Amino acid sequence: MINWQDKGYLLNINKYNENSAIADFFTKNHGKVSGIIFGSTSKKNKSYLIVGNKLHLNFSAKSLNVMGNFKIEIDKIN
Repeated sequence: MINWQDKGYLLNINKYNENSAIADFFTKNHGKVSGIIFGSTSKKNKSYLIVGNKLHLNFSAKSLNVMGNFKIEIDKIN
C-alpha cells in the first residue's frame, strides 16, 4: 500500500465517470502525478478543481503499477 501527503498545483483535469475525474498535479516532493478524484462533481470539490489552484493532497494506491486516488483540500486559490 502506498500512501503519502503533499501539496501541489492542479495542471489538468478530465471527467472520467459520472462523479469522478482524472487529475494531473505537480507536487513539491513527488513531481508530476496522476490519479482519480472520486466525488469531483460535488459542490465542495467542484469549486476547488480549477487549474492553477494549490491543493493539499492525500494520495493512496495499492501498488506502483495501479493508478491511485486523491483526497483533496484547498490550500491556496489562484
